[in-house]
Amino acid sequence: MKFIVVKRLFLIFCLLFAFRANAQQQPSNATSGTISGKLIDATNNQPLPFATVALIRKSDNQVVKGLQTDINGGFSLTDIADGVYSVRITFVSYLTYKKDTISISPARRTVRLGVIKLGPVKGLLKEVVISSQKSQIQLGIDKKSFSVDQSLVSQGGSATDLLGNIPSVQVDVDGNVSLRGSSNVKILINGKPSALTGNDLTDILQSIPASSIETIEVITNPSSKYDSEGDSGIINIILKKNAQIGFNGSASASVGTHNTYNGTLSLAYQNSKVNIYTNYSYRKATRIGNGTSDKTTDFLDPNSQTTKTEQQNQIANQSFTFGGHNIRSGIDYNIDPKTTISFSDNINIRDRDRLQNGNTQITHNDSLLEMLSQNNTSNSSGTNLDFNLDFDHKFKKKDEELTANIGHSTSHDNDFDYLNTGYNFYNPDSAYNYKQNNHTIGHQSNWNLQADYTVPLNNHNRLDVGYRSTFSTNDNNYIVDTLNNATGQLDYDPILSNRFIYHEQVHALYTNYQQQFGKFGIQAGLRLEEARINTTLTDSLTHPNHQDYLRLYPSLFLSEKLSDNQTLQLSYSRRVTRPRGNQISPFLDKSDPLNYSQGNPNLLPQDIHSFELSYINYWKTLTLTSSLYYRLTNDNIQRIVTPYISNPEISLTEFENVKSASNAGYELIAKLSPSNAFDLTGNLNVYYKNIDGDPALGLTATSGYSWNANLTANIKPTKKLGFQIRGDYQGAQVVPQGRALAVYGIDGGVRYDISKKLNFSLNGRDLLNTRKFANDIKYNNPALNFTSEQNSERRFATGVYIATLSYRFGSTPGKQKKDKNKDQQQQDQDMPDEATPQNQNGGGQSNGAAPAGNQRGVQH
Repeated sequence: MKFIVVKRLFLIFCLLFAFRANAQQQPSNATSGTISGKLIDATNNQPLPFATVALIRKSDNQVVKGLQTDINGGFSLTDIADGVYSVRITFVSYLTYKKDTISISPARRTVRLGVIKLGPVKGLLKEVVISSQKSQIQLGIDKKSFSVDQSLVSQGGSATDLLGNIPSVQVDVDGNVSLRGSSNVKILINGKPSALTGNDLTDILQSIPASSIETIEVITNPSSKYDSEGDSGIINIILKKNAQIGFNGSASASVGTHNTYNGTLSLAYQNSKVNIYTNYSYRKATRIGNGTSDKTTDFLDPNSQTTKTEQQNQIANQSFTFGGHNIRSGIDYNIDPKTTISFSDNINIRDRDRLQNGNTQITHNDSLLEMLSQNNTSNSSGTNLDFNLDFDHKFKKKDEELTANIGHSTSHDNDFDYLNTGYNFYNPDSAYNYKQNNHTIGHQSNWNLQADYTVPLNNHNRLDVGYRSTFSTNDNNYIVDTLNNATGQLDYDPILSNRFIYHEQVHALYTNYQQQFGKFGIQAGLRLEEARINTTLTDSLTHPNHQDYLRLYPSLFLSEKLSDNQTLQLSYSRRVTRPRGNQISPFLDKSDPLNYSQGNPNLLPQDIHSFELSYINYWKTLTLTSSLYYRLTNDNIQRIVTPYISNPEISLTEFENVKSASNAGYELIAKLSPSNAFDLTGNLNVYYKNIDGDPALGLTATSGYSWNANLTANIKPTKKLGFQIRGDYQGAQVVPQGRALAVYGIDGGVRYDISKKLNFSLNGRDLLNTRKFANDIKYNNPALNFTSEQNSERRFATGVYIATLSYRFGSTPGKQKKDKNKDQQQQDQDMPDEATPQNQNGGGQSNGAAPAGNQRGVQH
């Protein structure tokens, strides 16, 4: 590691602690109260973690604050306005504690309840289990969290299947993920960048079982604390980690159609000092797809000077077989009650086999000219390793915290493509076979260095500062052998072979200042990022390229709490999308004889300005969040298809910057929970997209409205039986040079709890067999008297049905006892995050999951 990085880190830490020392010298003008205490077992004096503590306002008997005791039984209710309250503490199998008439006033801001002893309930005959489930969705203005274990339609599926069920997120026919209609979305693993999110992201997501994922967070307009990469926001995939005391575990097995198999095993142990956990999962599945493409081209024949019409009609069938092992493990060690050090690793081993065959007919003026038959196979394998060392220290001052991370990840890939194309012309003597073998050796390496420091200046404002450096290398060696017709052997082809190396360094400093003025809050942030990019293409020559960017990325959030249940927020952020991989490699890829592709090393990064007005309202049975958003993208990167200049039969795909593109829309997410037996979650996104034209590139401006929606219903007629059905619809939308047609589908699932620890589920995806992705493209070149129209339709997979059996074992201290007021309990479960600017940092998730000594029990 370079010495300059160590110097930078040392300087940052010196500045952080110098600032902390200065901040602590400031006088505190406390205007709110604190109630604290510690809960222990009256019989053995052991601490009681994860007990529920509620603060009740005496004037209207309303719960105004709530939390759970920490791993040592301690609790602290803070930021309490003047008034008279009572405190109620409940825990499974223990008597309820209540402290009445606690007054918070200028004369007494701090109330210490001391050690509270809870005695067990006498005469308890058996355990009572509540029928309600953990909420599937937590809605906030700045962040939306989705619990995986309640998604019945994704049981036994992959991470790709799961992402397709998340509101605001879409997955296309190739497995590419988009957010609010944009594929330029930043995907994090446990809040950090990873080699898991490299060029082979689609294959990796297919190999990760959905059962190994705990939560998915969607952040549509991130603050300056987050990386500026990704124009539509951030999707944070949080992998499973233990959150219970004692030894516990779970196991599941799935089997389904199309050779689908999935198995997981989780083991964990936690006490007051350590939390040790491991999760192993295996997945294998085959997906059957097909497609058609019809292209009509009118061009001027240079010999006869007459216009000719060429038609290409193509039919293709393919099957993908995915296999993958995923292992996640880690240990958290509590050095003291306020300091935790954690080590975690994630290992992903995957393989993919693809079989593809197709036929293409080419006619000129309705006369058959040529027939192509393709029979291609490919095999690929890859291994990803992620290692993270995390440090977390909480100071004596409330909410003052320092976190740091050192992360390293690597990815190794081996891809083999065997291409066999038969050419049959109208003259049989001209028929021949073309064979090409491609071997791609890929290696990616990432380093992440990060430190974040939070200090409250007084009870109404806070400052966050931090530093992050990432070092990334992506090395792809592309080796091609082609058929030598004279010898009948496959020989190395230096013209088609190449090696492309991408180096990127991003160094960032950020600060966020937050101030609360009663119910109005403001957060202003600034992120300074320096990006250094070096690429080298080596074929017959060496083509180096170098780009540096130093930019400021501001963010601003204004929030108004209209009432206890309503919040309004206006936000702005500047973001960036940097071109990578095949977008900037200038090598001409001819592996598909009818469709060439080539990158552009002179591509500029996209400069994005994002605005969002969000509103959240929470009622007893309904949570509603809605957003008006506008996104302006300068130097917009577009994928452009043109005829290959030396042969109009061949299409050439290139990448270019156009002046700008804009996207404006309205999004609504609503969750209705009228009872424990039924809930409904809906998402509607209506937007207008405009893409500027460029006459020099043969592009005309295009614009249009589109919308997408999904609806998920959960029905629980009995304690043991549950149903889930989900439908989604993506309307037709404009794309460069044309439009993508509408696509829709329905998924369904059922779950039966055989016992408290054993359950069975069955689900089906694309029940009506309707998810087909189609588009109409039209492009022309007036200078060459050339026009072309292409209509294509593809599908990735036909319907899949999966059965899953799951079993939990070990200690389960997080179980809830039955509450007489089930409606209030459901309200507590679905309460959204506080939507003030203080929560815009995502609750510390940018540094991964909370350490053992700071976790909250996950209650089912």
